[in-house]
Amino acid sequence: MNDLVVATPIEGVLDVVDRQSHTLGNVADDWQAIEVWLKTVKSNSRNRSTATVDTYRFHLAKLRWFCECVIGRTPSAWSMQDVEAFREFLADLPEFALSMGDAGSADYTPFRVPPSPSSQSDIMRFTRAMFGALHATGYIKLNPMALTKAPASRELNVSRAINLDLYDTVLQVMDAQDREGLKDRRGYLRDRFILVCLRESGLRASELVGARMGAFKQFADPKARKTYWVLDVVADNAKGGKARTVPVTKVLMDALIMYRMGFGLPAYPAHGEATPLLLSPRTRKMELSAGTIRRAADKRLFGAWGSVSSRQGLHKIVTKRLEEAASYLDDHGDFEGASRLRDASSHWLRHTFATATLLKGQDIRSVAALLGHSSVNTTMAYTGQQTLDLVRALEAAEPNALAVVQPAI
Repeated sequence: MNDLVVATPIEGVLDVVDRQSHTLGNVADDWQAIEVWLKTVKSNSRNRSTATVDTYRFHLAKLRWFCECVIGRTPSAWSMQDVEAFREFLADLPEFALSMGDAGSADYTPFRVPPSPSSQSDIMRFTRAMFGALHATGYIKLNPMALTKAPASRELNVSRAINLDLYDTVLQVMDAQDREGLKDRRGYLRDRFILVCLRESGLRASELVGARMGAFKQFADPKARKTYWVLDVVADNAKGGKARTVPVTKVLMDALIMYRMGFGLPAYPAHGEATPLLLSPRTRKMELSAGTIRRAADKRLFGAWGSVSSRQGLHKIVTKRLEEAASYLDDHGDFEGASRLRDASSHWLRHTFATATLLKGQDIRSVAALLGHSSVNTTMAYTGQQTLDLVRALEAAEPNALAVVQPAI
């Protein structure tokens, strides 16, 4: 995009539609109109899940930044050329669009890294849905994406998983680090729990961020005469509003106990405990009848911990720990492993869980239920079953016609 020009700040909103001809009600500008639409998206979601809306807001932040800082036109003034300009902008993100600071700072943007091809498709699918809604409600007379082909749906890329040896290295590097202060130790215990939980449960980032301590529950099996720990993924946090329950491994439970005790909490969660599952070593403001508690030590006494409340916050924690392990591998000459960890994310650990669980011989329907897949066809991508079926069918039809890898001599 060599001809890209950074826009001057927008002064007001372009009045290109008759505001009385739409069904969105009293809205002052495009962004309020989009907010009305997003509320209906949430209302139409099964069990009022916020997962889709949270994802849409994530994409909307990028589109709005493009409108305000690049082209200087709000969505209602877009033409087909603007849609194409946005697509090209995402595909070849200019350096000035990358964030250089934290949220609220002058050099912050919603782009941490250039979006991958699959992320670009996600953003354009959101944009298409947004324009479709604005047009259907009469807010815009013409849809600039009416002739635009729907972006291809993201395919499950099972290669985006962390080798178990690399995963173990990440934990070993964390375990070997010096932790002189109490804050560092708490951060370590929290981060270790996050990595273990993602690996041992297969949770999505949004499901982990939105969980409470009370999500860990006891479940009795009368036949076995045993009581187990399970982890409830509630509908509000689950993708598609599909709640599920995941049995908890000993490894995960041990990590949870160490983490809770490090923050001064009882070893085991209480029934219905509303404490956020992911805590921050920092304390939050606390009010009592006697007034505001200001000393951090007093806040800690009352358990007034802050929390990790966004997927972006979780992503930052995970990538920091992966980078530390990658630097360790660089120092020891394992550049391939280091590169792999730098490409990874929290979602890769979900794929690691799925692949490892299937390799242990777990029934595919059980794994689909653990992952919250609506269809086992999605889970089958981890097994290569479709390819195996084709190979066997061709081999049966014409024996010895397929090329076979010869054993090494």
